[in-house]
Amino acid sequence: MAKVYVVTAPERIRGIYASWPECQAAVKGVSGARYQAVASREQAEAMLRGEGRELSAGLYGFVDGNHLGGVGVVLIERRDGEDPVVVDEVGMTVVQVFLTAGLPSLGSERAIRTALARLRNVLAELGALHLLLRIAPENSRLTVVHDYEGIAAWMDGRWRTKDPIVAEVVEGCRSVVRTRRLTVSFHHQRGHQSSWAGRDDFAHFNAKADALATEAARS
Repeated sequence: MAKVYVVTAPERIRGIYASWPECQAAVKGVSGARYQAVASREQAEAMLRGEGRELSAGLYGFVDGNHLGGVGVVLIERRDGEDPVVVDEVGMTVVQVFLTAGLPSLGSERAIRTALARLRNVLAELGALHLLLRIAPENSRLTVVHDYEGIAAWMDGRWRTKDPIVAEVVEGCRSVVRTRRLTVSFHHQRGHQSSWAGRDDFAHFNAKADALATEAARS
């Protein structure tokens, strides 16, 4: 489907625009304009009706990591008829995560920093997943929300783990899933997506995980 642009405010320019130049011309110089790109006209129409992307009932873990070595995890629960509740939120460094992960190749700060210098955000993203799986309640059914495609692709075997460190971390994550008897599914959320144009729980909590990772990297 072709991407479109939706403007939700102010009322006089509210609508769906087929291209960025059209949208840009409409919002340029307009105070308080709220707009964003969406994947389809159907999604744009839903936003104009006041509908957003809300979490269904269940447990969700939002994960993010950055090339500076920051890791962010937000654990969310939503019950039927209630708003989402933050169960836990953690910002840590990659070093802090892997020093307690029990992975032989990442057993020292030096080894972790060497791996981070080479793998950069990949190691941080996987670190966020490993941390989430360790803090999620045992025996729970968990949806992992991630903006790095490799999180799901490596875990379900679509991508080959050619790098030995990546292979060890992925197998470590699988081991945690088995040991803690977790039922895990994955949802890919495009990173750095604005939620200005309407409610979007996925974008909101993804941004929260990103902020935690950024803050941790600076600490």
